[in-house]
Amino acid sequence: MKKISQQATEIFSQILEKLGTQSHVKLESSGFMPLTVEVLNRFITTAAGEGTIYSLCHYYEMNGDLMRDPEMCFLVVDCRKEPTDFKNLHVCPQMFQQDSFPLYEESIEIENNTVVAFWPGYQHQHCLFANQWLKNIQQQGFLK
Repeated sequence: MKKISQQATEIFSQILEKLGTQSHVKLESSGFMPLTVEVLNRFITTAAGEGTIYSLCHYYEMNGDLMRDPEMCFLVVDCRKEPTDFKNLHVCPQMFQQDSFPLYEESIEIENNTVVAFWPGYQHQHCLFANQWLKNIQQQGFLK
């Protein structure tokens, strides 16, 4: 499975710090849609170890419905011995969704809490997007 870049991994680590032991958190930055971070599923069996699925999503409302703009889910296997041991923090895009298109793509398939397949083409595209999006999240002040 393809991991996001080291820079994006370090930013994702900061998001995990903001989440702490909570199951969800809403991060805000003036002038931008809030960023909702949620734990969706724990105890996912992967080749790299036990993983957790996290959702990052910007929502807006249209006709009374919440719309994802976008949502990405990440499969995270955290084998760090220390908080700055980013080489042992495996963050892989699992899903991308954009309601305005509508678009839904899974790059890692999970059945019964076990990774059963992944699609390198989707993973490559999702990593490219995630690397830029996480950089934007940091630059837009969500992690201050």
